[in-house]
Amino acid sequence: MKFNTILPGAWKLTQDLEYNLFSLIVPTAWQQVAKSLAQKRAKLLGKRYPSVPVYSLDRIIAASFPQIIQTVRYGWQHPGATWLFATEKADLSDLSEFIKDWLREEFSTSLGEAEVDSCLEKLDDRDWHWKKPKTYSLLRQPEHQYDEIRFQAIPDYLAVEFLKNPQICFGENDRYQLTFYRVVSLNKGAELMSWPPHPVSLIEKNEQVGTTDISFVIRFKLQTVPWRREPIIYHQLSIRRWIVEPLERLPYRGATAFIGDNHRWLDGERQPFCFMPLPVKKRSGGELLWPRAVSELLLINDSPLPDPKELVKQPKHDWSVFGQEPEGMQIAIAYDTRHSGNAPCLPGVSPLDLASIDRAIQNQIEQSNFPIQRVGEAKKISGRSLPFWEPGKPKNRGDKSPKNPDDLSTPMLRPQIAAPAVFSSAENPLHTILILWETKECRDKLIAEICKLLSLSQKGDTQIYKLEVQGEQTIYESPLGSLQIKTQHVEDLTQRLDLDSASVKTNDRQKQRVNLIEERVLQIVSSLPKAEGSSGALIEIKPKKSFFPPESDPKLALRIGAMQAGYVNQHIHGVTAHNKKGEEYKIKNFPHRVQKAVSDLFRQFGILPAPIIDLEKDGIDPNLWLTCFQVLRRTRKTTASNAPATVALMVRVNPLTGTVQVTIPSLFPTWVSYPVGLGYLIKEKWDSDSDIGEITSDIGEEQQSSDKKGEQQFLNKFVADCLKDCLNTPIEKDKLPRLLFLAEAQNARKMLAWLQNPKLPANNLPDELKRHMTESEQNRLWVVRARIVVNGEVPACIVKDSPGSRTSGLFCWDGACDGPENALYLSMRKLLTTEQGTSTLQKKQSRLDNGSTQAGNPKPLEIAVVHSPGIEGSKLACFVHNLRDRWPYFADEVSLPFPFPFATLAKEYAVSAKDIVELEESEESEESEDLEDSD
Repeated sequence: MKFNTILPGAWKLTQDLEYNLFSLIVPTAWQQVAKSLAQKRAKLLGKRYPSVPVYSLDRIIAASFPQIIQTVRYGWQHPGATWLFATEKADLSDLSEFIKDWLREEFSTSLGEAEVDSCLEKLDDRDWHWKKPKTYSLLRQPEHQYDEIRFQAIPDYLAVEFLKNPQICFGENDRYQLTFYRVVSLNKGAELMSWPPHPVSLIEKNEQVGTTDISFVIRFKLQTVPWRREPIIYHQLSIRRWIVEPLERLPYRGATAFIGDNHRWLDGERQPFCFMPLPVKKRSGGELLWPRAVSELLLINDSPLPDPKELVKQPKHDWSVFGQEPEGMQIAIAYDTRHSGNAPCLPGVSPLDLASIDRAIQNQIEQSNFPIQRVGEAKKISGRSLPFWEPGKPKNRGDKSPKNPDDLSTPMLRPQIAAPAVFSSAENPLHTILILWETKECRDKLIAEICKLLSLSQKGDTQIYKLEVQGEQTIYESPLGSLQIKTQHVEDLTQRLDLDSASVKTNDRQKQRVNLIEERVLQIVSSLPKAEGSSGALIEIKPKKSFFPPESDPKLALRIGAMQAGYVNQHIHGVTAHNKKGEEYKIKNFPHRVQKAVSDLFRQFGILPAPIIDLEKDGIDPNLWLTCFQVLRRTRKTTASNAPATVALMVRVNPLTGTVQVTIPSLFPTWVSYPVGLGYLIKEKWDSDSDIGEITSDIGEEQQSSDKKGEQQFLNKFVADCLKDCLNTPIEKDKLPRLLFLAEAQNARKMLAWLQNPKLPANNLPDELKRHMTESEQNRLWVVRARIVVNGEVPACIVKDSPGSRTSGLFCWDGACDGPENALYLSMRKLLTTEQGTSTLQKKQSRLDNGSTQAGNPKPLEIAVVHSPGIEGSKLACFVHNLRDRWPYFADEVSLPFPFPFATLAKEYAVSAKDIVELEESEESEESEDLEDSD
């Protein structure tokens, strides 16, 4: 059945509301002491930009006093500036000691407790006072910058009103009724969580194999929308998975505990039961600690936190049962992907769950005269599209014979597509593949897969070569071309980093790791044969579980070392393993593992089948450069100039030849082949601490503003020059080409500020591009901005009048923009090959029915057509939607349209020895867009 209308989970206030807020200003003397300690530490540790680390304070003060609506970034920076806004006052008797304990924890390790205490003795505990309450409007635009609190106040208002009727029903026939409570959050939004956790069955092959415990999480966030003056409210639904079995150890960087209590920690007053997220920190030596300030505060109030070591042994701490109002302190540890072991439940909620929360909001509006209403509906404008590559022939039911490789779902796993693509590259032809193997089984399977995929046969005898180790080299050829394959044993290059080695002369574990990685990189470079032409390496590595502690994993060194030796490189786990008895067996999915490793290596060479655009299927002239922009990482501390600099990547694809080229500011006006560009990235002096998406809080305000403005001007000029160069570089013959420029909002808007919603041009080019281009160039340039669901910036979508159903296609969101001259589009991808059939929660199923089945709830992609001369905006949006299935290294549609995967995956080479072992990840992981091919 076809569904042509979806309901975005987007709402707007229908009447003005007043909000009374109290505020707190940091006393000048306290500001000065905190700044002085930060400056002393910076001088001692050699940091250039000292500042008070208020981020850590804001997290724990919010837990101790949940009525805080907003903390102001410069509250500890500028005299007289407001630090926080709150909906009510609390007794401040214990606040001074709380902040002193926070300062001790922050600075005593580096400066010594005596030094810190001598500074704290100067402070007067009586300096802290609430200011008189001030009334704010939730609907009218505030006049002053620091009065911009609507992004926290409106979601807070909705959460408070929603909790007046906190029960919500989920599942078919409303079989599950859950009660929601507030979760403290300062991340621009309000969060509610169901409690107690609900047990969920884990069902495999129609049999229950266990249970797990989850909570549903509702978030209300205020978001800006292109070409709309007033922001609107989005609701999001996800699950939080709980750890219930004793833990052997916490992740490398600790874990997050959610502590429910009906007592306010700052002054001990009773409050409605709510949850406070609090980190359990893991110090050197493995010691587990709560934040000192919170721990000391609760000791004063005779309600101490349990010993973290005991909590890890018994993660279910005094949970309430269904039907009872929670009392006392209840604690649970959230699972996220940093925890070792299997996930207790697959992530994501079902379409029926999304429909349930949407219906609950609608019911609240109708029953309680709630002052909000939905923002428009989205109508389908493009449905089923023709597959770009011919689909393979499906096997008959019951046929157990091997599938014809040319019938595989993933185009680049088919020899008839892959072989011509590999050998057609005239710009940088593939010369050598090096296999670093630990097991002969893995080596032989990789060679066999390469030969099958490229229709190769051996030419001549295998030759022996000797470096530090002995290797073999063989020439293989086909009617389309030839390839050299070299193989050598990996020896000790993949062994764990010995962090306890006496040869490492430092007590800092992170510095030890950096030193060991740099040593291993040199060892790798000297161990590999000199790269000839365009070369790549397949490296057999050990699974993550083989490395403890996690920072002993040498994978980062392998990436850097092999690339420095001239090899783009792909890593693969062995095709065999050993059971508890020590017996060897083959991994169940090893054929796919081998296929994926080989195709991923070809992807790093930038190999594409051509053409990529079809005039009949797309309705678009292929004389069109496909380009995209990606900000990778920000460097500061490790650059030679010790100044901030942004490295960004421009990718361009010739759709007729399949040629992929990249450039970065230090290279331009030269464009290089994709693998050569990855080699340039690995040479950058990356700083692991400063991603472009983060606020560099240790930079002074004036310095930061100046640096940022300079970077913005520099990158806008870089982008304009790249586009201008492409517009004057023919794709075919001497005909001037068109160009499609794609940018992703969250990634690029800090540097290309015109991508931000208030500034996004409507049916025009931004001045930053226009001023550098002729009228002819402007008329041949198409600009489209995409935005993904990250941080709830794109609304959830529910099929209208059919709860639990799914749909796909391109939808035009009526009512999203202020005027009819602009339109916003929502692209819904199809279910993945592996999400079809019984592997996905069915129409009438909730996540509460089964924790082992995929949610099958594709995330929408927002498409905003900024500039489209010579083509209707809806037609260009349809083309961008179709580009989601144009990535030949995946069987299905992907999150961002082609050629974005080349840009986003380049981050694999934007690394340095200083990188941390694992990235911070939320407990609600996004559903993977890169699942294995089902064939």
